[in-house]
Parts: sequence; structure tokens; C-alpha cells
Amino acid sequence: MSRKNKKIEVIVTVYLALVLVIAVYSADNAFGQIKTSEYEIAVNSINELLKLGNFKERVFTLKNKKSEAIGVTFFLEGNITETIRLSSERINIEPKAEQRINITIFGDKVGAYKGKLILNGDINEEIPVSIIVSEEGMPVDAIIMEVQPLKKKFYIGEPVRIKIDIQNLLNEEPYNVTFHYSIGKFIRKSKELNASFENVTEDMIIDTSLTLIKEFDIPKETAKGEYMINVKAEYLGLTTQKGIRFSIGEKLMDYLIFGLLPLKKLILWSLSIIPIVGLFIYFKKRKEKKKRYKSDIEFSLLPKAGPRSVIIGKIAETEKTAYFDIDQLTIHTLIAGSTGGGKTVSAEVLIEEVLMKDAAVIIFDPTAQWSGFLRKCQNKKMLDLYSQFSMKKTEAKAFNGNVHQVLNARQIIDIKKFMMPGEIHVFATNKLDPKDMDILVSNTIREIFHANLPEAAELKLMVIFDEVHRLLPKFGGSGQGFIQIERGAREFRKWGVGLMLISQVLTDFIGSTKANINTEIQMRTRDQGDLDRIKNKYGSYMLQSLLKSATGTGMIENSAYNRGNPFFVTFRPLLHEHARLTDEELENYNKYNEVIEDLEYQIEQLEKENIDVFDLKLELKMALDKVKSGSFNMVDIYLEGLKPRVEEAWKKMGKQPKKREIKLVEDVELQREFEEAKRAREATGEKEISSPIGAQKNKLPPLKLKAGVTVNSVTELIDSINTMEEEAAKAEKEDFAKWVEQINPSVAEAVAKAESKEDIIIALEKAQ
Repeated sequence: MSRKNKKIEVIVTVYLALVLVIAVYSADNAFGQIKTSEYEIAVNSINELLKLGNFKERVFTLKNKKSEAIGVTFFLEGNITETIRLSSERINIEPKAEQRINITIFGDKVGAYKGKLILNGDINEEIPVSIIVSEEGMPVDAIIMEVQPLKKKFYIGEPVRIKIDIQNLLNEEPYNVTFHYSIGKFIRKSKELNASFENVTEDMIIDTSLTLIKEFDIPKETAKGEYMINVKAEYLGLTTQKGIRFSIGEKLMDYLIFGLLPLKKLILWSLSIIPIVGLFIYFKKRKEKKKRYKSDIEFSLLPKAGPRSVIIGKIAETEKTAYFDIDQLTIHTLIAGSTGGGKTVSAEVLIEEVLMKDAAVIIFDPTAQWSGFLRKCQNKKMLDLYSQFSMKKTEAKAFNGNVHQVLNARQIIDIKKFMMPGEIHVFATNKLDPKDMDILVSNTIREIFHANLPEAAELKLMVIFDEVHRLLPKFGGSGQGFIQIERGAREFRKWGVGLMLISQVLTDFIGSTKANINTEIQMRTRDQGDLDRIKNKYGSYMLQSLLKSATGTGMIENSAYNRGNPFFVTFRPLLHEHARLTDEELENYNKYNEVIEDLEYQIEQLEKENIDVFDLKLELKMALDKVKSGSFNMVDIYLEGLKPRVEEAWKKMGKQPKKREIKLVEDVELQREFEEAKRAREATGEKEISSPIGAQKNKLPPLKLKAGVTVNSVTELIDSINTMEEEAAKAEKEDFAKWVEQINPSVAEAVAKAESKEDIIIALEKAQ
């Protein structure tokens, strides 16, 4: 038998001995059983340890539970056939009866035997069998040891590392083993060690098995060549010894790169850094792929904390605070998004900060939604969000202000009267017809121009038009309101007045209106025009980010930030109650405001009659303050004392006060203002045509589209086409071509040949 085969046999023998010893001593030689509904077998395994020259007999029974006789044939598999004899190779068992089988185990030869007792026929089972025969009832070597170097060749300057696998065959109890390690030059002729340069001894308790990794330093003066490591284990007066050869060589690449770094280290460093870089890139891409918002952000170019900066939330999917320079609102703001996308929340967050910076706010609200500013937040879902933004629930607050009902779109609103620092005045327009919105907007813009406000570098007043898309022709508006808004957007900044337009769509805001709006906030939307605009301008990745955006997270564009590129902000929760006041509360505001305005008008008349009205004004102010806070019971108390005093003053004079009348602007005045706005628009349009087309000798005349919108430049035309349906754009392409042909025939020809809305836009963009 070869040494290799002998070694394998020893290992197998030792392994089987270990299995058998464990089974024998843990189970105390007891047989288990195999039980089924049809039969029982008294054993489920056979494990025996014999001393050389001995034998053992074992008897086990088979029980037939069936109502008919069964037959069973026995076979032995494995090398157990050398040591086991069966009393019978086949038996028949009567119904409901038992039959015994005798097994004789002979210890004729030292060794480990393993196999199976196989039952075939009406019973099909395999019973594992393990037998070990030794001279003294235990293996010759109680410890089996394997030694292996972790690599075949080591280099000077690095440690020699070896692996030692130790197996305790006794397995009855742990015992102490002393290990001796020695390393030396291997002499091939004698196959022995020369003088060793490493000698180490250590004691260790061995239980069942153990794996050691040992490390030995190689002296720097060690010569290259073949070496041997010898491991000797001493235990119970016995000795087990193993040796293994390995080689020590010089390093192949030991020269220094640039006199500093060994080549091998450089290569190893490169090889180690590549997977790290690869993993970094992989996880970065994986993280980017999982991100909902994929905008390009340069955080150093985002708004920072400062005296005029406010906190509006967090940069989406980060813990970085999102700031905003409140004075940017004087360059006007457009917020768009579908219902439920969070456009009102984003607007209200900005306005809360405006109020806390002591600017005044006037909102024209078609739903009275903004009346909730007068009550502090009590919504549990909103309050539960506070902790995510490091906010405390005690920060929830109501804001000072009032609610006024607008019943006539031509009603003159005294802007200065309601321009109170830190106050919000909500003008509910829900009782107006949609067609009156143009008049209301024109009237409001007119009043701001006529207010003779002082110039201001900081934000002093925010004027908000909610649901402003109702002014668009596609929603039933005449378009005149937008011409007035364009005029205001050009002029209001110098007075510290900012416009905020809130709409369901953003793309429809074209020309001077959009050109004079510096901040755009796009919340989640389903409007195809807005989606197409975002895709065409920023690519599909930004479109997908917007489509997947959560409620309360929006895309902000401002030329002053992030190089003008959009970025996403998750807006903080509101401090005030995000719900309109009840109809009863709104009616109380209307009722008491009417009473107070009537009394105020009477007191003004008394003052003109040289009556001392100081106390009356003071008491009226206190009543008005209680109206603003919603303390209507206190209002009644103040009015009960104030009304009789005013009546008494008129009675003493023997006169009757004039009845207050709501001042209305004349239609002729609105028309005059509209013509003025058109002239200003046309003048600005001449200056705005600065593209190559505009630089031509023949400038383009205005083009009126079928939707009622008039455009003055190719840029405005492209913006308008973006808002059109596919078929509508194709239906008007001939008109577009004729218009552009006046200054660029080749572009006109391309427009005429265009087969889709996108092709029309691409052709027109070449003219810019």
C-alpha cells in the first residue's frame, strides 16, 4: 500500500473512531428505535468499540404491525462486512408479531469500520454502523495532527505562518498537551533540520478539536533556500510529531519607485485600491439609483444662513438645512403643482417666514384656505413631523391678521391700510365669478401703483394671487390680468413688493411674466405641459424625480442658487393650522369687520368735526385686535361700550353721520390702466428681443395665437407651444412659419415641414 493511501486510511480510521467514540459515550451504548404505523425496529444505529481479540453479540427485534405477514432481507454495505455476522439474511414476520435478529461483532483486526445495515422488502430502512477495534480500547494515537504552511514560499522580512489541525480521539475529557515548534534549514540528504533559528514551546488544553494559526518571524540574515518546520505534541506520556517543508526566497520586486516606494507595495496598493474604488463607485451608483431626487447640487452655491435668510426645510434626501434669502421674493415667485402635491404648503412656509421677518402679506384667496394662518397648528399629522425638522411642538403659533370678504371685483382696497408689518390679510374671493378675477387682479395692481410707496431694498410686502391659472385663456380668463401682472413684476421690486403666483400649471406663464419671476417652485404635477418643459430643459432624470416626489417636496429654480440648476427641497411642517376657518368663524370676521369699518368711518367724520376721538380710536383698535385674534366675545364687550359713545357724540352735535360706501374703481379707469400696461409691455418687448432674430433689421410684429395669447418673440412662442396639445400645435404651424419667415426663411421652412410639436420647437430653437 502506498504512503498516500495509508495516510488516507489512517485519517478515515481516526475520523470514524471519533464519530464512534462520541456516539458511544454520549448515548451510553443505548439503541434508538425506528417506529412507523406498519412496523418498529429496535435500533436506529449501531456503534461499538472493541478491544482486539474480543467479540460482542447484539440482538434487536423487528415488529410487524400489519394484519398480513411481511418479509425482510438484510444486506451489509461498507467495510463492516469484515467484522459483522448476521444470524439470518432473510426473515418472515407473522401479522402482529415480532422477530429477533442476532448480530455478532468480531474484534479480529485493529481498525475503524463504517457502513450500513440495509433492510429491503416490506421494510426499507438503512441503519448506520460504526465499529472501532483497538489494542487497548482506544486508538494508538490519541491525537491526530496535521501541519500545513499557509503558502509554499515565504520572503525574508515577512513572517512564516502555518496552520495546525489537532484532533483529540479520546474525547472523554480534556487534557494538557505540550507543543514544541522548531524551524531550521532542511538538509535534503539526511532529510533533517540543520541548526534551527526558531524554538518555541507552549502548553495547551485539548478538548475535542482545535485549529491553530502560528506565526514565526524570519531573521533578516536568513538565506534563501528550503526550510522545515517541526511540530511535536507531548501528552499522557506519548508523543505525536509532524514536519512540513517550505521555502524562503528573495522578493522579486524589491527596488524602490522614485526611491521611496517598493514596486511590490505599489502593485499591492493598486490592487487593493481598485476593489475599494470599485465598491465605492458601485455603492455610490446604487445609492444614486435608489435616490428619488437626482438633481445636480453644489451645496456651496445654495442659500446659507444669514440675517435675511430663513429656514424652509431640508435639502431633499439629506439632513442639510434648506435656507432661503427672503429678499429674493422681491424678484417674484411662481409656485405650481397639481392638487395635493403640496404647492399651498410650500407657499405657506415661505409666507410664515415672511411674517416672522416683519413683512406684510396680502393674499387673494379663492377658497379661504389661507384663513388658517389666524389659528395655531393643532393637526396631529403635521405636529408629528416637527421632530424630523428639529422643531418643537411649542413652536406652533397663530399669526396676526384678518379675513375680509370681497364681494365686488372693482372694490378699491387701500393697500397702505393693510400693509401692516408682520400681519397677513386674507381677502376671500370665493364669492366672485371666475370672470371677475381679471378685474380683481387689474384693480389690485393698479392700487399698488397708486399707493405711492417709498423705495425699499428689503422685502416689505408680499402680494399673493392663489389659483392664478384662472386668469389664463384656457381656464376662461381674458388674459388682461396677466398683462397687469407683467407690469407689476417689472416695477414692484423697487418698492420692496414681491408677487407670489400660485397655479396648477407653470408652463403657461410666458413672456414678460415669466421673465421677471426669479424663483420657480414646481411641486408634483400631472400637467403634460409642465412635464414636457422639465424633460426638454433638464432631461428625463429630473422628470422622473418630479414624478416620484413626495407631497411637500418640490423643485426650486432660482438663478442666484446652484448655478441656476434646480434642486429639491422638502418643506418643513407649518406652524399655523393648515385648514380654512369654519363658515361660522368666517361669517363672524365679515360681520365684525363691517361693524368696525362703519365705526371707523364715523370716528373719522367726528375727527373732521374737531371732536376729540383719541379714546374712541384706542377702544376701536382694541376691538379690532380682538377680531384679528378671533376673540369675538371680547369684541362684543368692546363694541357694547363703544357704539353708545359714538352715537352720543353725534347726538350732541345734532348731526347724522354719512353712511360708509364701498369705493369702486370705474371701468374707464381700469381700461386706462390696461392700455398703460399694454404700452409698457410693448416697450419692454422691443427691448427683450435680443436674439439673432431680434437683431435683424426687420423685427417681428406681435403674433396672436388661437388660444388668445399674444407673443412678441420666438422665445415666447416656444413657451406657448410647450403648453399646447400636439394637434393644436400642428394645426397652427403654418401661422408660426409665416410669422418667422419675415426674418428667417430657412427656419420658417423647417417649421412648415415639422411633423410633430417637438419638431416645431427644435426648428424654432435654431432661430434663437
